[in-house]
Amino acid sequence: MNTHYTPGPARTPGPDHFAPLATAGRVTQAEIMRVPEEATGSEPGSLSDLATKVVFGGLWNRPGLSVRERRIITLTVLATLQSHQIDGQSHVMAALDRGDLTEAELREIAVQIAYYAGWPVATSFEWTVDKVTGTTSPVEDL
Repeated sequence: MNTHYTPGPARTPGPDHFAPLATAGRVTQAEIMRVPEEATGSEPGSLSDLATKVVFGGLWNRPGLSVRERRIITLTVLATLQSHQIDGQSHVMAALDRGDLTEAELREIAVQIAYYAGWPVATSFEWTVDKVTGTTSPVEDL
């Protein structure tokens, strides 16, 4: 049994089918995440590049839901997946900076999450809100 990894032939990248989404993706990502547009560029074909093109150029620009509604869904999913430490903080900050959500609304999202995903998940999300806002929830004072 061969336990050593032997690399196969190098793969040459194919055409970038998402290239038409690049400009819209950079503009939307900068607006949604409240970062300079120059900060949205990345190595072509990288995970970050795909996120810029597909997630921000495509998904966030689809009709049918507002940015605010997409933000609420995104925050809820990130909280449920316990991804708040990586992406959650930046989405909470951007939601507040853009005016998509208020601190009170973010805390109400935590209450909703508690009933559907559990108190530990909701508490972790609320700690993220606390960290971003520099405040603590009234519940923590009990």
